[in-house]
Amino acid sequence: MEIFQENILNLIREKCSSHWELNVFKNHIIISLPDTQEDYRSAYRQIKQEITKYVRQHFPERDEELIFEVRKGSWNFSFKLRQTN
Repeated sequence: MEIFQENILNLIREKCSSHWELNVFKNHIIISLPDTQEDYRSAYRQIKQEITKYVRQHFPERDEELIFEVRKGSWNFSFKLRQTN
């Protein structure tokens, strides 16, 4: 795992939710939601907003594109944060 990805994972654990399971596969950051999360659409919107906010706040200048994949059971959705440099 790259140091930058590790820093992003640590930021998500600290600022967002400690009960999400976080992994990295190739260049994707995988966020697995617990089964107790009911409304996955609103959960996805909230996750995307929180992660985008904190990444932009703590890493405003990035040379790398970040790809996030949010999973809950068979449901799967992804989003990207483009590089800023």
